[in-house]
Amino acid sequence: MLRLEYLFARFNHFNRSDDPELHHNAISILFELGDIGSRGDIKSLLLKEFERQKYVLNGLKSSQKVDQETLSLTISEIDAVARSINNSMGRPNLIISESEWLNTIRTRLNIPGGTSPIDLPSYHAWKNSPSTERRALLDNFVRPLLPWQEACQLFLRLLRQSGEAKDMLAHNGSFQQAPSGKVYQLMRLAVEDDTLFSEISANKYLLSVRFLKSDRDKKAQLVNVDVPFKLTLCQF
Repeated sequence: MLRLEYLFARFNHFNRSDDPELHHNAISILFELGDIGSRGDIKSLLLKEFERQKYVLNGLKSSQKVDQETLSLTISEIDAVARSINNSMGRPNLIISESEWLNTIRTRLNIPGGTSPIDLPSYHAWKNSPSTERRALLDNFVRPLLPWQEACQLFLRLLRQSGEAKDMLAHNGSFQQAPSGKVYQLMRLAVEDDTLFSEISANKYLLSVRFLKSDRDKKAQLVNVDVPFKLTLCQF
């Protein structure tokens, strides 16, 4: 779901542009979306997860601490997205995988300069067509995948909202915490210093975080100062 969210965000960013070179980027992302959409296990796993989330939410209907109107809307939203996924027929990437035009482009993407006007004149002509026509074609290719975009957005939104951010301190750039027997689906970190990045490892016994300073000229080094950050453990 995180990979789908990342790919859809990039595709939508490039697709909104009128720049043909950015539409070229959108086409390359279509192939990645199509590859994920071809996996048959994602649909069943996602439907099971939505059913589990719905079960948890239904258990809150008698709670006076919960806004029942918001709860009802969320359950309806889950039902609608699950129904959309369940009703999707066949493979959502079919229109992408069966397009001879797209397959020709795909075979040339890994060749240096392989999509040049000399190699793909028809593609060059498309890139010089009106932006509205280019966008309409891209929209047509991605349309069968849109239920997956809606599903991953809802799934991740509910999961992220299930956790509460807590202030933590990584002593000399390192932090460890036992999960106390609980099972979490997502671990989120927020750090103010944008020159730092984190390496995370986690299992049922230990959560471990190391903060490193990015350096484009040499290997990143573990910071040797205390790093304040926010930690959110999410489990719906």
